[in-house]
Order: sequence, then structure tokens, then C-alpha cells
Amino acid sequence: MSTLEPRTLLGVFAHPDDETFGPGGTLAKYAAMGVNVHVIVGTDGDAGSVETTYQRGEGRTLAQERQEELTNAALLLGVTTIWNLPYRDSGMRGSPDNNHPRSLLQQPIPSLVAELVDYIRRMHPQVIITHDPFGGYGHPDHIRLCEAMTAAFYEAGNPDYNGQNPALAPYAPQKLYFRAYDRRMLQWAVRFMNLTGKNPRAVGRNQDINLEEISTWAVPIHTEIDILDFMDQKEMASRAHASQYGGGPSYMRIFPEFVRRRIASKEQFSLAYPMPNGKGIETDLFAGVRLA
Repeated sequence: MSTLEPRTLLGVFAHPDDETFGPGGTLAKYAAMGVNVHVIVGTDGDAGSVETTYQRGEGRTLAQERQEELTNAALLLGVTTIWNLPYRDSGMRGSPDNNHPRSLLQQPIPSLVAELVDYIRRMHPQVIITHDPFGGYGHPDHIRLCEAMTAAFYEAGNPDYNGQNPALAPYAPQKLYFRAYDRRMLQWAVRFMNLTGKNPRAVGRNQDINLEEISTWAVPIHTEIDILDFMDQKEMASRAHASQYGGGPSYMRIFPEFVRRRIASKEQFSLAYPMPNGKGIETDLFAGVRLA
């Protein structure tokens, strides 16, 4: 009697908190459905800014704090395993942290690809989620990880490609998703901010996010996951990231609470592979997946 391989979902993200603030409800939903949910985090988050009310533990680095937060959040989401790449947060676009020799941004793409291929060949995920090519809000680490993960997705099943461990057999995942957002809401937020005298080109804790630019980036939505039953779980995991938690994006606060909740109850994704079938919005990341 043959046994079908377990359904396995791999999320590959740049920083501790990206797994929760982004598709946290989706990860929690699939974990509750019995799917093996693995998470790889590309950096230590050490260059991230923190909430003004946050107090770091004495003698502890921000990276240590954020690793503990990641562990607590992952437990709340029901994640099966967490894996960390040994790289430093590169900081926002144009910051001095971009040039740190240990930063993710300074690592050669081929070595990152080989590293990620080995994870895929060990875990056998049918479905992989990562950042979109614009990096969500333009973060260099998000963009670099999207580049490396996309290449690794295609190379993992190539029998002529050797990763860091040539003993690992080729394995081809079946679906690759980029995290996506409904840009219409961003465009409405930009209009409203302009009408009320706020600057949509300087948003966020450090005023270093250009919401106007971001609202023009085209990332098509092919899949929408209903996370209504997992919103409280996602909120608890978000609060576990205490150094970063700010109650959600500031631009969303211009909308009434019932509108924010309705928007937040869906998490969107862009299907990078295979080509979308044109039959409308998917509601399941594993739609069409074959189990051996």
C-alpha cells in the first residue's frame, strides 16, 4: 500500500515578523488543516527600527530579541519548523546597512540559490510563498530573497544542478507564490492623504516608505485566502513581535474599523508558477497540487 506524501508549505521571508505581518493568517490556517508549514527567515532583523515604547532586554542585541519574538510568533501560528539564514538585515534602500559585508544584499545570488535549493530538496514542499519582485514596499532584502528563491524554485528539480549538498536528490516544487496586496486600497489611501494634507511619499515609523510609488507597482492577484477564523491568532502572533508591532500599517488607519477588518480578513497572493489558468481567483494554495 502506498502512502501519499504530506502536504507541505514553505514560506521564505526576509526578516523576523515578515512571516506574521504578511501571510500569518494563511500560515496559521494551513497549519490547522494539518499541512506541514516550514518558514525560512533570511536575516537577523538587526537593522530594523523599533517601536518607541519598546524596551530591549539588558545586554541583548536587537537580533537576539527578534529571534525570540520569531520563535514565539511561530508557535502561536502553529508553524512546524523555523530556519534562519546567517545574514544581517540590509536595512532600507540607500541606508549604510546595505553595504555591511554580512548583509543579505551583499551575498552572491548563486550561493543563496544553492542554499535555498538544499532546503527545498530536504523539505519537499509542494507550495512555496515568498516576497514579490518589488519587495512589498521596496525593501532590498525582500527583493534579493525573491530573486534567489525564484531561481531556487526552478533549480531544485534540475538533476544537473548541485546545491551545497550534492547528495540531496532533485525535488521539483509545484507552485510558487508571491505575496500580493490590493493596490486599489493603497491608491485610495494616497488620494485621501493628499486631500488631508498628509504626505504619502513619507510613510511609516521612519517616514522612509513611499506609498505613492508603491501604489503603482503591478502585482496581479490570483489567489485569495479567507483568514477570518484566524485573524485573532494572527493578531496574537503579531503582538509577539513586540519590537516591531505598531498595530498595522499607519495608512490603513484612515479607514473605519469595519473596513480594515474586512480587508484584513483576506490575504492575497500572485501565482508566479505555473501560469494562472484564467478561471478566476483561487481560494486554495494547494489547488491542482498532485501528491505522490
